[in-house]
Amino acid sequence: MTDNVGIPSRCWCGKGIVTYVSKTEENPYKKFFRCEIGLKRKKEQHLFKWVDEALLDEIQRMHEQQSSMAEEIEYLRSSLKKTVEEAVIEHKKSGDVGLIGSILTILYLWIKS
Repeated sequence: MTDNVGIPSRCWCGKGIVTYVSKTEENPYKKFFRCEIGLKRKKEQHLFKWVDEALLDEIQRMHEQQSSMAEEIEYLRSSLKKTVEEAVIEHKKSGDVGLIGSILTILYLWIKS
């Protein structure tokens, strides 16, 4: 709630956020997020954030999440491959190769998709 990263949903005071359009000469027609009571109580530090900055923050946050998920997926694939290889070696020793071949084929197709 007090975190000012990305697209805000609430101010620290608990009030909702409204989108406004600037009417100043410095930022004509530029959109911004503002706490519902922040316009009335300008001396208090209620939430204010430019929409374009919020969107850039949100894109960056999503990119970081996607990168983290990609790393996790790669780690899981590597772990799965190692586990399967160990199972194949174990089953080769026991002579039960038919079942393992089928499992390997399914896992290979799943990893490639």
